[in-house]
Parts: sequence; structure tokens; C-alpha cells
Amino acid sequence: MTWSRVGPLICSPLRSAHSVEAWLKQHPSLEVVSRDGSSEYASAIRKGAPQARQVSDRWHLVKNLTACVSAQLAKTLAQLRRAEERRPARTQAVQQVQQARQAERTARYEHILDLQTQGVKSGEIARTLGMSQRTIQRWIATGTIPYSRRKRPRASLIDPYKSYLWKRWHQGCHSGAQLERELRAKGYKGSPHGIYRYLETLKASKLAPSKQKSAAKLASSIQPNALLTLSASQATWLFFRKEEDLKPEEQETLRQLRQASPQLEVAYQLVDEFLHMVRERTGEQLDSWLNKVETSQLQAFQTFVTGVHKDKDAVLAGLTLPWSTGPVEGHVNRLKLIKRSMYGRAEFDLLKLRVLHQSKKSQDRKHKYKNRQGPQADRLKKPRMLKNGTTSQHTIIGISEVA
Repeated sequence: MTWSRVGPLICSPLRSAHSVEAWLKQHPSLEVVSRDGSSEYASAIRKGAPQARQVSDRWHLVKNLTACVSAQLAKTLAQLRRAEERRPARTQAVQQVQQARQAERTARYEHILDLQTQGVKSGEIARTLGMSQRTIQRWIATGTIPYSRRKRPRASLIDPYKSYLWKRWHQGCHSGAQLERELRAKGYKGSPHGIYRYLETLKASKLAPSKQKSAAKLASSIQPNALLTLSASQATWLFFRKEEDLKPEEQETLRQLRQASPQLEVAYQLVDEFLHMVRERTGEQLDSWLNKVETSQLQAFQTFVTGVHKDKDAVLAGLTLPWSTGPVEGHVNRLKLIKRSMYGRAEFDLLKLRVLHQSKKSQDRKHKYKNRQGPQADRLKKPRMLKNGTTSQHTIIGISEVA
């Protein structure tokens, strides 16, 4: 059986369905063609190789699903952050700081309006008040006093371990050195200062006996919410990796993420079932999975489901047959990187030279090593070893591990 991977950089120097169709007609022995979700290439394959079976590439299927899930995660995480921002300040000191900051902004805003009324331009106002011109223009455009909100917490290396530190602290372990050793054993790579700074917040949370709250309220006021510093891409990565490959702190973050919203729990179950079809080639479960997606009414999945229905035969083949071009995507990515390094202006002839051309000096060097006898005779045949113990071949194959 002969098969091919259809793509603009592999088949033809032209990004057109016509050129792909012409290339396929020159290879009438093709029986299987693996491709992405492009409708143009699907049409070109039907015209150029009607005898071939079209197979959706599993790498692209997972990639398309990733985009939908990432949108759902970004929406939910944004809702969690907005809910956190609407929460009242936890201490009177924080409230006073916010009120003082807001009063200063109000005074600046009124000063800006006074200067604008006098005919002063925004550039001169910026120099007078020591502010950026863009900020002043934005404040004027809004037409209202800019509200001073609490700053969003920035992600740090200690964030995934805060839950563990909180738990150990309330178990009675208050030794910073001991807790640092435990975190290092769990893979913490940050500085000791990050640990001790967080421990200081735990110390400060102890209230006087007369003002102590109930244990439940105290726990809710101290326990960190790791989801507030989690990006959509990080959350997506947790959804698509095998749970047994996650570190303990990543498993805990994933558990909190799934419990944060009923929609996220449903999304995780749908992702898990689809990845099972991809890995185990159980395409016969596709119809059942599509029904579950429609029942869930998750809008983020609708684009993916629509694409699957339009290309169902090829998707079913991709989830059933062994044909796929995941490792090839590594080489395609390399070609795109070379093209972008020339600011996207590389035509096919130049791109071909960059990829395939070898100078005479390089050819002579290879010929020299090829004819050399001894332990270094096959140096060029071995892939280059990277710092982490992997090779370039591992890197290319690793791109398609999920699929």
C-alpha cells in the first residue's frame, strides 16, 4: 500500500488545490492520503486521487480540539478572576490603601480635565504630570474617573506548591528549612525567598484569640487559589496530558480546575474520551461522543463538532486506521520556522535552497568523516544529543506524543 501526506510545503511549491490535484494525478498508485482539515485539499484529493481513501491526521484533530478547549478554559478562568476582583478587601489596611490610591487618581483626572479645558495638548499634560501620553488619552476617552482595582496576582514558581505549604503549616510544621527541603524533593526550582515570603503571610494570618474566626472561615480566607495565576495555555496542557504523567502538584491543580466549574468537568470528560479514541483507535465511539457533546451544550465545542460532521468519513478513518503524519509535523514546523526567519518573504526556490542546499565545504567535511576509520567514523550518523539527554529525533517525535 502506498500513502502520502498532503500539504502545501510537501507536495507543491504553490499553495493551491489545483497544484495538489496535479501532483496527485502524477502518482496514481496512492491508496491512502493523510491530510489536515482543509476543505480545499479534500476537494483536490477527490479530483486528483479518487481511488485513495482520505484520512484526517490525528495531530491536527487534537490541535483543533485544543483550540476549542482553550477558549472554554480562558472564559472560565476570566470569570473566576472577575469574581475574585469583586470580593471586598480582606483587611481594613488594604481598603485604606485602595481608597488613597483612588483619591489620587481622581485628583489627577480632574487636573487633566482642567488642563484640557485650558487648551493644553495631551503631550504637554503628560510632561507636566509625569504620565504617559497614551494613559492620558485613554483616561480622557473613557469620560469617567479611572477606577483603581486590586492588582491581579502574578504567576510565580511557588504558586503550584502553596496548597501543600498551607496544608503542612496547619499540620504544625513551621520550620522553613524543613518545608524548603520537602518542596525541593517535589521539584521546586525557585529561590528560598519565595518560600519564606509565603510563610510570612501564613504567620500574619494568625489572629488574636479574641478575634479568631471559625476554622472553616479561617481556612477559606488563607488557602490560596492557584487558579487565579493559571493561564489558559497552562490549563489546556493539564487537560491534554495523561494524568499519570502529571506531577502531584499538577494533579492537585487539575483537580481544583475540574471542581471550579461544572462546565470544566464536562469538558475534561469529553477531552479524555476523545483522546482515548485517538490513542486506542476506537473510532466506532465517535457517534456516541458527538451525541455527548451536543447534550453538554458547550458552545466552545461547537466549531469542532461542525468540522467533524463536515469531514466525518476522514475523521472516522483517522480514529480507526494506523495512518497518521504526526512526526512529519515536526519537519513542517521546521520549514515554517525557516520561512518566518526570512520575514515570510521566502519563495519556494529560496526555501528549497535553505533546506536542501549544501556547500562544497560541507560536502567535503562529510566525505572526510565518512572515509575516516575508527570510533569517530559514524559521528554524523548519530543524532545530536541535547542537554536534557534527548536527541533531535526525540524532539520531532515528541511533537505528536498526544496523538
